[in-house]
Amino acid sequence: MTSEDIIKIIKEVVEEDIEINDQSQLVGGESSLDSMGLVQLCLVLEERSIEDGFSFDWTSEKALSSLNSIFKSPKTLSLEYNRQLKSNKK
Repeated sequence: MTSEDIIKIIKEVVEEDIEINDQSQLVGGESSLDSMGLVQLCLVLEERSIEDGFSFDWTSEKALSSLNSIFKSPKTLSLEYNRQLKSNKK
């Protein structure tokens, strides 16, 4: 999954055309997503992961850590998704 895929999902969740790139914040004051939008994004990624043959874990300690958050940007989220995909395909 690419950061562009994540951006497309975000735009579908927000249901409007927003300015967002692979470095845009996903959480915090600068985010285009509210808390419900973030949960919806994670649910879409869970569904996608099942199609890809694994279970995406967005509730892990790493995911929820403020210093190392996978939710910093579409890029960090796509990197974590792909890391989990790869580790589950071994």
